Amino acid sequence: GQGYQNVADAQRVTLPYQAAPSEGDQLGQLQIAESMILQGNKGLLVSPQTDNNLQPAMEAASAQGIMVVNVNDAVIPSAEHYVGNVQRDNDVRVAQWFIDNAPEGGKVAVIEGQPGVFAAGQRTDGFTATITEAGNFEVVASVPANWSRETAYDAASTILQQHPDLIGFYANNDGTDGISDAYASIRAGDLTGTVDSFPVLTGEVAMEVVLRLIGGQDLPRVVATPQALITADNVEDYSVEDTAALREMLLAE
Repeated sequence: GQGYQNVADAQRVTLPYQAAPSEGDQLGQLQIAESMILQGNKGLLVSPQTDNNLQPAMEAASAQGIMVVNVNDAVIPSAEHYVGNVQRDNDVRVAQWFIDNAPEGGKVAVIEGQPGVFAAGQRTDGFTATITEAGNFEVVASVPANWSRETAYDAASTILQQHPDLIGFYANNDGTDGISDAYASIRAGDLTGTVDSFPVLTGEVAMEVVLRLIGGQDLPRVVATPQALITADNVEDYSVEDTAALREMLLAE
């Protein structure tokens, strides 16, 4: 939302912005999208929770000539335009970190997000498939935590009691997401790493894309946005609030 607003302010564009009450409220998200269509907006930026929960709204918007851009999270197959990162690739990066830094292998566990939510499924699958293929790792538990810190803490505590020789956890968030608390935890030495998908930058790119599409420009169906594995080795390099500087740094890599 902040990324959208940054570009909207710079371009003097009116931006109504709403989110569902919770990440699992698929009907609430659909109702918000349908309401925004009725408000007469020229463009609609959506981050679907599943690959079909916003399908009715997207079809209604397209029928009325509203430009629709699918931004991150789930990808609706019929979406004409998508801006964001590849969710599954986030967690391939995490699995590869384990493979590179624990070559002897061992037991690992996954703290999942919300069942049925696209991002959670993709992140879990990317990590589990990649680390299992390495041959010397065992995923001993994979437990939903519904994007809740408290639920995740309880699940992790139980897993540690059952598997005291566990060498590591991968959490759907925040072993992926890169929120400010994760950066602080990495600096403190409590969290090994996170995959940052740079949501503010993604929002800015998405807003630029929808404005260009409304203006009649011909753009690719998919505009990929960057992501990076953040650890103690590079946490300060990525701790920049200036998205212009961040974009320049990422493009240089």
